[in-house]
Amino acid sequence: LRNTAVQMLEQAGVHEVPTIDQMGLVRRQIARRCIYGIDLNTIAVDLARLAVWIHTFIPGLPMSTLDHGLVVGNSLTGIGTLDEAVEILDPEDGGGQISLFRQQILDGIAAGAEPLKRLALLAESTVTESREAAGLIDEATAAIEPTKHALDAAVAGRLGLIDLRHLSALGWDAVIGAGASAAVQTKIEELGALHFPVAFPEVFSRERPGFDVILGNPPWEKVKVEKHGWWGLRFPGLRSMSQKDKNAALARYEHERPDLVAEYDDAVAVAEDLRGVLRAGPYPIGSGDTDLYKIFCWRDWALLRDSGRAGIVFPRGALSGSGTAKWREAILQGGAFDDVCFLTNSRKWVFEEVHPQYTVALTTIRRSGQRTVTFNGPFHSLSDYKSGVGRCITVPADEFSGWATGAAFPLLPSNASAAVFKKMRRSPRFDSTDGFEFRPVAELHATGDKALFDFSEPAGDEWMPVLAGASFNLYDPDFGPPYAYAKRQKLAAHLERKRRRQSRTSSSAFYGVPADSSATLPMNFTRIAFRDVARATDSRTVIACLLEPDVSLVHNAPYLLRRNGSPSDEALVLAVMSSVTFDWYARRYVELHLTFEILAPFPLPRPGSTSPLRNRVINLAGRLAAVDDRYADWAAEVGVPVGSVTDEDTKNDMIAEIDAVVSHLYGLGRNDVTHIFATFHRGWDYRPRLAAVLKHFDRWADPQ
Repeated sequence: LRNTAVQMLEQAGVHEVPTIDQMGLVRRQIARRCIYGIDLNTIAVDLARLAVWIHTFIPGLPMSTLDHGLVVGNSLTGIGTLDEAVEILDPEDGGGQISLFRQQILDGIAAGAEPLKRLALLAESTVTESREAAGLIDEATAAIEPTKHALDAAVAGRLGLIDLRHLSALGWDAVIGAGASAAVQTKIEELGALHFPVAFPEVFSRERPGFDVILGNPPWEKVKVEKHGWWGLRFPGLRSMSQKDKNAALARYEHERPDLVAEYDDAVAVAEDLRGVLRAGPYPIGSGDTDLYKIFCWRDWALLRDSGRAGIVFPRGALSGSGTAKWREAILQGGAFDDVCFLTNSRKWVFEEVHPQYTVALTTIRRSGQRTVTFNGPFHSLSDYKSGVGRCITVPADEFSGWATGAAFPLLPSNASAAVFKKMRRSPRFDSTDGFEFRPVAELHATGDKALFDFSEPAGDEWMPVLAGASFNLYDPDFGPPYAYAKRQKLAAHLERKRRRQSRTSSSAFYGVPADSSATLPMNFTRIAFRDVARATDSRTVIACLLEPDVSLVHNAPYLLRRNGSPSDEALVLAVMSSVTFDWYARRYVELHLTFEILAPFPLPRPGSTSPLRNRVINLAGRLAAVDDRYADWAAEVGVPVGSVTDEDTKNDMIAEIDAVVSHLYGLGRNDVTHIFATFHRGWDYRPRLAAVLKHFDRWADPQ
């Protein structure tokens, strides 16, 4: 290559030939033979090719052919692997039956790979060789076209467009013919579907097929058009309105702008179509929103060959959310998280376009080999990252799997944090039934039950307040106004029907609970509610409150159904959930929402009924919660007075004592408590609060 480049420069009249180093020549060959990339956007692919050409430019040599490696397509809607294709076309494969189509697909991939192997041997040192390279790419495309049509048929069958069972019985040629049909090709083109074994047959026809390395920064958006968000982009200020004004404004806009209504409906239809395609694919992401990053989690893992690694920029939800739990478990069973580095986007130091309260996870996964988990962070600035990036926590995969449901990753900034974390985990799980049982329930949905709500302030006893998370705060049930109001009888009938249905479902909190009359509905009784919207970067994450009888709640304010236990147990749970100690643990996992899945494995101490520590926190939390006569019945059962906390100093001292006693219940030491406060929230002056807590902590060091 170097000699050819020099000759070409001399023939062109260049007498001062520039130095052509070995590294530049190697870089050019790597770009031709080893680099692959896919993007939906044609311009993005063209720019990528241009960037590679510039980076690998050798004076005197023609631009290398990159049309095969860097391509336009949708990497999620097509077929990712041979196994995926066979599972659709020949579901009996692997079940002891002889596969009908596996060998045909392998032969087709091999036929497409053969010209590309000759392409890799070309130096492309002359224009003639560049033309030959383009011809070999065309030859490979033609050779693999029947296999492409078979995989097109697989996608169409997955979407229910053709009857694959019937076609499979007719044989390979029938499947190819169906895939080549105009209807299927129209759908494949609409989806931009790219089949990896067809696009890169040399990668998938070798022993241990797949990529050695994958790098990615996938989109994080949902495959969903959110109505208020869509209209809010066109009418600024809409999202800041009250619910009542927002509904009125939307009705007005829809009446005045039918053109935008049609545009909105089209956007919804496109999103729903894509959602259906992805939901039909090999992506077990659960029943939640169809987030694109969740789909990429599975796609990237499937495309790795044995011993291959992927480095991907994910939102924290990929490492903690329930929708990616099976993905994390699959990696822990078949490989490792070689490195997960959490970065909190404070002051947008990581990504300018990402909210500063979001946490980013720089994730490296490996297929096969030693099963371990290595992670560190969160880091809040570049200097923070540079000083701490070498300090990692490494845990065997089996141990890590037991830390949380779905192998969710905690944020543990240091080994000291890990030590406190492990001590707290000795307590029983929140969802344990030992002694008492509380299960979270979402009573109403702000959108699904909207017909029940009145957003004005109607008068009369027939109306019941409907609260949201912003309606209450820690030991403050009157923190904010109600979200809406609902007619008592209509609401009771709705909730009674709902409870009756759920009482027959084993996964429901109401399973086995008597549903005899509306008088026993939870809305008629005192209960704990907590805010679903909860961020680890806020001053508090877990915000729970004891609410008075005769209120209802929307979904962002779930309540705890007391399936078993006493009001005193309820006071204990309230004390623990309201403590900084419990909140510190929650901040290890919570990003944007305190969901049921996240809460269930949290540790919750369950001391015996004679424990002085238990009795003290029950008394403290009971007095703080029973703010007035609305709580008289509950307070009488707990054995505390009503309205006994009348000044802020007393209230703050009682809250500090709860923090101290709860820390003892978790078996923590004085240094552990100090660490919790020092790492609880960046930027807060924790020392006065810590001093008050430690005073009580020392006093309770020997509760006897």
